[in-house]
Amino acid sequence: MKIGILTRNPNAWCSRQLEQAILRRGYEPLCINFRIIVARVGFSPRIKARDIDLLKDVLALIVRPIGRCSLEQAIFRMDILHRLTRLGVVVINHPSAIEKCIDKFYALSLLEEKGIPVPRTVVTESVREAMEAFYEFRGDVVVKPIFSSRGFGMTRVSDPEVARRIFNALTFIHRILYVQEFVPHGNRDI
Repeated sequence: MKIGILTRNPNAWCSRQLEQAILRRGYEPLCINFRIIVARVGFSPRIKARDIDLLKDVLALIVRPIGRCSLEQAIFRMDILHRLTRLGVVVINHPSAIEKCIDKFYALSLLEEKGIPVPRTVVTESVREAMEAFYEFRGDVVVKPIFSSRGFGMTRVSDPEVARRIFNALTFIHRILYVQEFVPHGNRDI
């Protein structure tokens, strides 16, 4: 029986480690990219990846990153994972957990609601409000996209004119302004 690994890069270290672990347990690993998945409604196979019927041929599906994508792609990918789960495929991590983690604002607000300390953060569509946050955070902030990982799209800003230009550019292309106080961290994750 096959265990699928949803990954952008089957040659990545993490994909290779998962493949080896699956083989050690006597299963056949199958690397799949979201871009090759086809969903069908009203006829079979309902969800396939090339010639693999994901409902019949895959015992479980391990999801690596959702990946850089548009909002439409992210929603469709989550819809596929939810449908696979509803139709009996074991999806690891569960789609609802992925949804909570893919969106930085949602994840941070959930952590705060559970009493976990988080950096002060302002999320807005207003350049004026973002600039107020910049000054409130003593002119040392990190600007992040809501959807990204591994630091992509993140920048530390300490110049007010640069901050204003970044905020204006982001709102021009219809992005949300996610402004977080800079927390000294000694070059390590905290």
